[in-house]
Amino acid sequence: MRNSVKAVRRYTLLLLFCATALMGMTGIASAHAQLEGSDPPGNAVLASAPQWVTLSFGEPVEAAPNAIQVFDDHLERIDTRTVNRVASEGNRIQVGLPAELRRGTYTVSWHVSSSDTHPVSGTFRFSVGAPSEVTGKVPGVGRNDSAGLLLGVMRGLGYLGLVLAPGVLLVTSALWPAGLALSRTRRMMYLGLVLLCFSALGSMLLQGVWASARPLSAMWSAPTSLDTHSRKFDTIYAVRFYLLVIFGVILMAAVSAEVSRAARAHAVRPVRSRDRGRDLPGSRPLPAVPRSITFGAISLSTIALVGTWTLAGHAAAGIQTPAAVVADLLHVLAMSVWLGGLTLLTVVIRPADRLTDLAVFLPRFSRLAFGCVVVLVATGSYQTWREVGSWDALLGTTFGRVLLVKVAVVLAALMLANLARRWVHRHLTSAAAIGQLPRLARSPIIAHAADAATLDSAPTGPAEYGPREVRRLRLGLAAELGVAIAVLSITAAMVVTIPGRQSFIRPFNRTLAAPGLVVAVRVDAPRVGDTVLHLAARTPKGNPIAVTGIRASISEPVRKLGPLPVRLPTAGGASVNGREDIGLTFPAKGNWTVKLTVQTSPLDATAFTVIVSVT
Repeated sequence: MRNSVKAVRRYTLLLLFCATALMGMTGIASAHAQLEGSDPPGNAVLASAPQWVTLSFGEPVEAAPNAIQVFDDHLERIDTRTVNRVASEGNRIQVGLPAELRRGTYTVSWHVSSSDTHPVSGTFRFSVGAPSEVTGKVPGVGRNDSAGLLLGVMRGLGYLGLVLAPGVLLVTSALWPAGLALSRTRRMMYLGLVLLCFSALGSMLLQGVWASARPLSAMWSAPTSLDTHSRKFDTIYAVRFYLLVIFGVILMAAVSAEVSRAARAHAVRPVRSRDRGRDLPGSRPLPAVPRSITFGAISLSTIALVGTWTLAGHAAAGIQTPAAVVADLLHVLAMSVWLGGLTLLTVVIRPADRLTDLAVFLPRFSRLAFGCVVVLVATGSYQTWREVGSWDALLGTTFGRVLLVKVAVVLAALMLANLARRWVHRHLTSAAAIGQLPRLARSPIIAHAADAATLDSAPTGPAEYGPREVRRLRLGLAAELGVAIAVLSITAAMVVTIPGRQSFIRPFNRTLAAPGLVVAVRVDAPRVGDTVLHLAARTPKGNPIAVTGIRASISEPVRKLGPLPVRLPTAGGASVNGREDIGLTFPAKGNWTVKLTVQTSPLDATAFTVIVSVT
């Protein structure tokens, strides 16, 4: 009973630590598809009423029948309620409008799902004839940020489940099959399976809350009102549930086979109720499935299960999608195997009480871990290039900065892993730990269930480590596992962050000069949507100069858009130090003409014109 309480306490502390790390590392989820333009454009004043509202995105999107909603200035819905794709283009959708629209302002609210299943939403306005006052609040606008945060936590718990269930099962089946009969191994894998199921169910509910802009209470009060807005997401998660059932059956079959082998090796009597929970529960021996068949089933089910993460992530969108899907699949598999073996070492094969098990397992896992690290570095480098693309994006985007943190943490994990590898070479590889198997063996699994191939391939000679060396190894493994949990947390944060290649736009900088006045203009992100123009006025000698007023507008001559108004944070744009942040909204791509009139006194006003390329 005391051992069971300690085990429950250990697993509870592990889960609390993981949850805390995930909450700290996972930011508010971000949308990935970008709205590149609309017809009519945002903030446009049209002479005649349009027949359609058309949205253009930077990548193919999924759209529900009510993905675009149009409201009048009293927020009464007026669209035809049926959203169509423009011809065969997956990145353009439209909705019809009534034959005649009265004068006034109209609000467009839209919500779609990007190729990587993330929901995207937004609003903009246009006017017919002349703007009018809008009264009320657009329904269903925005996202539930708390649901987005919890959704990231669910993904992190899913990664942890991949490590504890498929990761541990693969490593144990490949390197130490008899270890599946240990109760500690079984409890850890079953915990991983529970986390996978909990993560899948929680992600489906939270995705519906987040995408539908509903409160968290809707998960139990009105679950039928939740909509993920992504058929692809629903399909992937439905498949994931079926695969979890299949994996659970394979897991129990593999465990039962090893328990049967151990039972036959020990000639165990039928177990009584008080014997339940021991490492080798007695039972009537069952016919053992060949280990090669079991391992093949484990491998195939694991690959299929990991694929559901890959198809719902960054690899499913952007450039070189087939290669990215394969690379991401290998990356997650290598991560699961490496961290699964590390967890097995830390939790199951405790060096203090399983010295012989350690001597058999650790050299083999050291070689496997090295191969996993090579795969992680290769696929991670490719993913970094694909999702970041430039040094500027690496340093200038949230995704890039989080990636740098992940690289630093991974390097720390590799340093710890290298120390463990050196320990193996020093104490096990050149030594003969298994040569004294009858004297050292404390585990009935190793003593009676290790096959001849295991013993023949093991080193021979005296063991070269004692309690002090074992203590050092245990501390190193614990530290490596803690760093690994941080890596999983950062990975969960990156999944819900816009990739740097997609989010980075090189800032626009220009210095404009006139007699007695120099104006520096900077646009943070010249892209479709809202951005900010930073203006700084100074004398030719570089001294700040007070601005008494600013007038500004933007227009796109090719598309005959504009002039459109801008947003001045102060009345008239007056500024004592000559600095002003002007809000801009670019409704479409193109070369936009920004006209600025800077007034420095009642008699001095200077007009500037600059062309900003919006991508």
